[in-house]
Amino acid sequence: MRNLLLSPAFSVALPISLLALAPGCSNGIKASDTSDTSGMADADTDADSDADSDADSDADTDTDTDADCTATVTAFSPADGAEGVGIDASISASFSEAATSADISLTDSSGGNVPGSSALAGDGLSIGFIPDDLLDRSATYTVDVSVCSDNASSSFTTAGQASTVDLTNRTYDIDLKGTDITWVSPAAGPTLVDQLDTDHLLIMVESATTTIDTVAAAGLIHAGTLIQYPCAEAIDFPANSFASNPAFTAGPMDAGLTSGGTVVPVYELTFQGTFNTDGTAVSNSEVTGLIDSRPVSDSLGMDICDLLPMYGDSCVACPDGAVACIALDVRDGSSPWESTLVLDPAIDPSADPHCN
Repeated sequence: MRNLLLSPAFSVALPISLLALAPGCSNGIKASDTSDTSGMADADTDADSDADSDADSDADTDTDTDADCTATVTAFSPADGAEGVGIDASISASFSEAATSADISLTDSSGGNVPGSSALAGDGLSIGFIPDDLLDRSATYTVDVSVCSDNASSSFTTAGQASTVDLTNRTYDIDLKGTDITWVSPAAGPTLVDQLDTDHLLIMVESATTTIDTVAAAGLIHAGTLIQYPCAEAIDFPANSFASNPAFTAGPMDAGLTSGGTVVPVYELTFQGTFNTDGTAVSNSEVTGLIDSRPVSDSLGMDICDLLPMYGDSCVACPDGAVACIALDVRDGSSPWESTLVLDPAIDPSADPHCN
């Protein structure tokens, strides 16, 4: 597992930022209604029984039914209106809370159903769809999702012709404080970034033919210039198919955030996006993964997962089944090529005295 050291502040940023913004109010817990069963005169009993039975039955039935399934669709991937989506894209929808069942379908521009397989995530917080075949280029597709009483739809357009630009050694910048950034999860993402010393994610193409090799690293602004963070190992992703050129995917692979000597595992770390025609930017960049909260919880003596509900988040299942991971999903509308920056895949933080 390769480690990406973001900053010494990471190990305290999450609990401090969550506690600092914790709302000072009590939980909105409602007690269930109870029926009136007190002994009374016959006439009163009949009247009360009828009235109470009808009222309680109606009220309780409606309340219980709503409480059984209240999940709604909160996000789509690809995002609604996305362009340049890979023809090998997998489609998914995220929910506001766990559901036990949901439906997802994909249709083309003529309304025909796209054959594929769907599956509800083990934690019930999302549903995915994988088409059986590559999608058409420059085509618009519609995603329809039903969960509980919520019906939602989204559309996206696939990438056009493959890029012929030489992408070798081109580094693209995802500015986590940029105006095009969207934090799907965690909701407290913008607050966390304010606590970090490094607020850029960089990805460089090492080679791109029928496959694409990429390397990622943390970045920061130093003396007005964007640089690779010297106190972090780079993450060298294995080669992936580039059949969906100009769209690409790096990962998934397991990596880690290193902070103050604590390694925080990040499972299934994935970068994806689409190169524009001249290779000067990546559109619809998306970084996803599962951040294991347990090392930070252990070092601080508090359960990070207990704090997430303050922001409408909750921990999800890690690959080992423990509900202790924070879902990461951050998106950038346009990540520019930094023409003067070339990443060092073999950077050694131990060789820099400032990193000790």
